[in-house]
Amino acid sequence: MHRRDFLTSLAGLAAGSIAPPGGARGDRRLFLQGALPARTLGQTGIEIPILGLGGFHLGQAGSEAAAARVVETALEEGIRFFDNAESYQSGTAERWMGVALKGVREQIVLMTKTFDLQTRSADGARRHLEGSLERLRTDYLDVWQLHSVRSVDDVDRAFRPAGAMECILEAQREGVVRHVGVTGHTDPAVNLRALHHFDRGSRFDVMQMPVNPMDYHQQSFQRAVLPALVERGIGVIAMKTSAQARLVQDRICTIEECLRYVWSLPVSVAVVGMERPELVRHNARLAREFTQMTDEALTALRERIRPEVDLGLEWYKE
Repeated sequence: MHRRDFLTSLAGLAAGSIAPPGGARGDRRLFLQGALPARTLGQTGIEIPILGLGGFHLGQAGSEAAAARVVETALEEGIRFFDNAESYQSGTAERWMGVALKGVREQIVLMTKTFDLQTRSADGARRHLEGSLERLRTDYLDVWQLHSVRSVDDVDRAFRPAGAMECILEAQREGVVRHVGVTGHTDPAVNLRALHHFDRGSRFDVMQMPVNPMDYHQQSFQRAVLPALVERGIGVIAMKTSAQARLVQDRICTIEECLRYVWSLPVSVAVVGMERPELVRHNARLAREFTQMTDEALTALRERIRPEVDLGLEWYKE
């Protein structure tokens, strides 16, 4: 089947998997406890709240019902950006999120990702897209990303002819995907390699990467990559905002300090792992109360934690 025909049939397949409106939940009118501050996602024109729900931790909620409670709380608190990946819990995170978002699809921004480290092929990405659409119960994605690039060679494989990025960009042209991006959390040089391909014409809209106070001091994405993204108008999606909770657990920073720090940088949204409703409510309150840190305050926080610098705290970079 020609790729164009494949993507056309793919959209139809996904649309057919969506349960009709109505029933116990049906189309829902979203209730806001309090509006969250919002920013534009790069040059996409999409306005999103500064706090997003991470899909990996949703897959650790314990059950489909527990995940639904987390999503429901997120919607009530004003969160509209939902992150996921086909590789999270072998598709379970997407499946639970798809069920929980029934009836509100048009009111939220839904993102997922394709990960195939061995080949980074277009064929593999197409299979992932088909599976993601079915599990998420949608016929389109707002954002689809090349997930977790690990090396320069890895990036080059994905951007080569018949590589995964070819499928991602074609899905965007076909309208199955609105916006596309790249994620990476190991080495800033790898993300910069993706920008090399961006500058050569393989344009993407967003990049997801680690941003937290400790990152400033070691293999720093915010120092090496963030300015390049801002210069190109690429939307910045922050992840690992507390180094997967290590900064909080080791009492280096509070979650309040981590999130305020990240939101004070030129990022569009912080995707945060929250597997329980109380975490969602707490972090949504922080977003509503956010005030910009001054340059002096940012520097003071960085200097305070400098003695604690240890790459083991950001193990995902090793």
